[in-house]
Amino acid sequence: MLSLSLLLDQVIDHIDQLLGNKGWPLFITPCTIPEFQNKLVILYESEDAVICDEKLVTFKATADSTSSSDDEDDAPSLQTTKDQTGKLETTTSKVSIFDERLDHSFLSSPQPLLKSTKAEMNFIYEENGSFKLLWMGEPLFSHSLHEPFIYTGSSTTDYSMRLGHFVINQNIHNKTSLLVQKIQENGKHSYNIQMQSGLRLTFTLDKNHVDIDINQNSYIQSIIEDEDIVKEIWFRIKALPFNKESIYGCGQQYKYSNLRGKTIPIWVSEQYHERLDNGAGSSLLPKTTTYHPEPSFISPQRGYVFVAYGSAYARFDFQNEHYHELHFTNTPYRLRFFLKSADSDYLSFLKRLAPHPLPTLPDWVHSGIILSIQGGTETVEQKMKEMVEAGTAVAGIWVQDWCGKRITSFGKRVFWNWQYSDILYHNLPEKIQEWKRLYNSSFLAYINPYIATDGPLYKEASEKNFLVRKIETNEIYQIDFGEFFGAIIDLTFPLAFEWYKNVIRKNLIDIGVSGWMADFGEYLPVDVRVHTNISGELIHNLWPVLWAKCNFEAIRDAGKTEEVVFFMRAGYLGIQKYCPLFWSGDQSVDFASDDGFPAAIRSMLNLGVSGGCLYTHSDIGGYFGFDRGDESKLIRSKELLFRWSEMGAFNAFLRTHEGNRPDLNVQFDHDNETKAFMARTSRIYAYLKPYVKRTLQEGIPSLTPMWIHFNDLEQALSDKYELQYMFGTDLLVAPVVRPNVRKWTVYIPSNEDWLHLWSNEKYNKGEWEIDAPLGKVPVFYRATSQWSNLFKQLSNM
Repeated sequence: MLSLSLLLDQVIDHIDQLLGNKGWPLFITPCTIPEFQNKLVILYESEDAVICDEKLVTFKATADSTSSSDDEDDAPSLQTTKDQTGKLETTTSKVSIFDERLDHSFLSSPQPLLKSTKAEMNFIYEENGSFKLLWMGEPLFSHSLHEPFIYTGSSTTDYSMRLGHFVINQNIHNKTSLLVQKIQENGKHSYNIQMQSGLRLTFTLDKNHVDIDINQNSYIQSIIEDEDIVKEIWFRIKALPFNKESIYGCGQQYKYSNLRGKTIPIWVSEQYHERLDNGAGSSLLPKTTTYHPEPSFISPQRGYVFVAYGSAYARFDFQNEHYHELHFTNTPYRLRFFLKSADSDYLSFLKRLAPHPLPTLPDWVHSGIILSIQGGTETVEQKMKEMVEAGTAVAGIWVQDWCGKRITSFGKRVFWNWQYSDILYHNLPEKIQEWKRLYNSSFLAYINPYIATDGPLYKEASEKNFLVRKIETNEIYQIDFGEFFGAIIDLTFPLAFEWYKNVIRKNLIDIGVSGWMADFGEYLPVDVRVHTNISGELIHNLWPVLWAKCNFEAIRDAGKTEEVVFFMRAGYLGIQKYCPLFWSGDQSVDFASDDGFPAAIRSMLNLGVSGGCLYTHSDIGGYFGFDRGDESKLIRSKELLFRWSEMGAFNAFLRTHEGNRPDLNVQFDHDNETKAFMARTSRIYAYLKPYVKRTLQEGIPSLTPMWIHFNDLEQALSDKYELQYMFGTDLLVAPVVRPNVRKWTVYIPSNEDWLHLWSNEKYNKGEWEIDAPLGKVPVFYRATSQWSNLFKQLSNM
């Protein structure tokens, strides 16, 4: 018996020969005409068809015959002749696609063969091989001849990386929908659906979610003769019209809040910066690249969160008015729809997505601001002393150059050899204890999963074969990080993983470091050879997850989970289990919507609703800047620092950054006014400590969009108020994200009374123009809040 899976493989492998100018087939199904047993019928929209066998000999079938004869003389017959070259040619008589010997039940009107109801879900399978899932009466997805839910095919994907940016070019060779062969009940509310080619889907309906498990042994995961051509899969989810459905999530998204009408690459990468990436092929980069993509999104109007469990490159296309198309270059093993019932709210819905146990932050981080200081022991001591004397609540100092500095044309950077620099910070372990004793201030450092090739740790890792290599030459892969090179620790190699954990423990934790930025995780090319022999395409998105796991285990093994914290910008599905705190990455030091202050807020809100990433923050004042002489400058202003700081006080973590041009940017100690402003900001944040700690125990993101809390979706989802957010459940914050503005329009979405934090004036539902001088970001609290007495005291600060 000819394997249908094998035959379909061959059909797809030679699809160009078969299709000609016919276009994509509507479906491919086994032929039931006795003369053509073990062959396939391919039907096209034109109602032309071909029948083919394992040798890919085609038998033309047309729709211009309205009937077929039972006479033996009218049966199709195969004839072969030789052309001048001796090559066999094949001709046949005509066969009608309406031949009664063909199984054409797909043309009949649908009749339900199976119907299952669970909560507000209805799964329906019909006799023509179609199926659909209804959620609260509306189709979530459906599969039929004319509206397929699933497609398979193949493409060539080329990945090019420079400075962490990836230009990804795809050439799709074919894309074909499949019909259902059979359905089998697999227990109550669970069904196996056998598609053509051996692809099997298992649908499981639960009270709160629907799972679609995908058979990982199916042909769509295999790699055929040309290893650059991988068979792929597409899914289509029903969409509402553009004016009736919004889409949020997909990780940290900077340019857009609502992703409807956009295509989002699910690939860990540097964020797109139009003004700064002109040397990295920025014209070819999608505007939606991100350090932390998540293969998940939320539809507020439909009431579901979608999550795909897999690691390959994917594209989530929300541009069609009728469906969302999700393209995976390798098959995910599960798709899951988390469903919100009609009588529940989004707040409780989000709690279901939280990791368990809930991540925690050390108590000390809520005691004040984390000040970013570099330049050596004397500079650290002088700046810290001045800020404490100015009345600043300093919870910690973050010293990036603890391990040395490197000056490049980009600016001031860190020497990536993870041992403290005795030149810059002589006797650092003793100094850390001294600063803790004098100022009750913790010490934070910096590390990433790469090591500089001109440092001693590189020599040790190289000798132990702990580094990622090039797949073609087996040489150690050295990445250009901008005027210096770094090698990649092979985090899939258990011995290398343990060695790097010990580097973290011995060189950071054991000398008294209480936290660090665990930077990067994006710079893994696809042409790599790693210990586990997993392809670069499949391991790339998982690299920041492995990096988070390394940090997490180093802290856990040291017994310091309640004392030490680390934070990351790169991420992917699964990182929530290991990393307790995220930051929005490298934003520009201005008010630019796409990559400046507003982008930082937008990214935090989108990450929060992507599922499970609870605590996030941003670099106060931003990071990226430049000075190109007479050409152009991008330098942090005092106003930007003030506006960013006043927003940052209403979050779970408050930390400054000097930026890549620290000598040009306005810093927290710029002048007496700035010192006083930052001191007041730190005290506001510290005063909110009881509320912050309680908020972090609720299992919801620290920052959430308004529509998570209120039923007024039309206004809450409006682009005009996209950057307003809820801090916890009782504080509504409306950041001022434009320069030279001292009044700000705020929308109160709830009919209950709200009190303005700085004046204690009462407001209720509607649009209001609020005074917003520097230092008094528009903030409101519920009049009925159990924290109202705490909030009232802030008006005196």
